[in-house]
Amino acid sequence: MTDRRYVVRPSADRDLDEQALYYATVGSLEVGHRFLLGAHDTFALLATHPNMGWPCRLTHPQLKALRMFRVKGFEKMLILYLPRPDGVDILRVIHGSRNLHDLLRREGTE
Repeated sequence: MTDRRYVVRPSADRDLDEQALYYATVGSLEVGHRFLLGAHDTFALLATHPNMGWPCRLTHPQLKALRMFRVKGFEKMLILYLPRPDGVDILRVIHGSRNLHDLLRREGTE
């Protein structure tokens, strides 16, 4: 079996930094750190089980395979990812209250 891996894309990396800073500011440094650990634990899980999340059902041809899954321990935070033969590409990590269609439209992907 091939090594399964995850790749965190730049937008997702920025999302992680911003959310960890938010949790560290309104909560504590420990909460911000726990968020990052939970996110990377979830990324590793998704890399070995790429179809675990649920489909986003978007119309953009490049995003038809896009899936979502919750961050371990932070269930309101959603990971948007694409399954790949060798793992997953992590595209975004956003709060579940955000409008996914508007977010992707602003980025020119939907």
